[in-house]
Amino acid sequence: MTIAVGILIGLLGVVAIVVGLAIFIMFRIGIRVFDRSLKSDVAAQGGEQVERAAMKIGNPLVRRFVLDHLVKTGGAIAVSVVRGALQSRMRTGLWIAVAGAVAFVASFFTGRWLPLIWSGA
Repeated sequence: MTIAVGILIGLLGVVAIVVGLAIFIMFRIGIRVFDRSLKSDVAAQGGEQVERAAMKIGNPLVRRFVLDHLVKTGGAIAVSVVRGALQSRMRTGLWIAVAGAVAFVASFFTGRWLPLIWSGA
């Protein structure tokens, strides 16, 4: 029974390593694509569209406030939020891979830790 549990834990550990590394690599590529798209002209055009929309505001006080606070800082905040979300998912994938590695190593020592959590072993 101990050997079967060890094999199962080892297989689950390998699956977790593969899935975690796949998630990590996928979001790492996503960050690269995101950075590349920020350097393109598409990002600049989006900022110009927001600025044109803000210029249509009739009240000059509100328009100046929107231009100063929303248009200039809005892009930086959005970039920061997206980058933070991508990096968070990347770290999650890395932690899944680390947990899989721990499970894989623990599968070799099943005889020591299994009786501590399961009295039937």
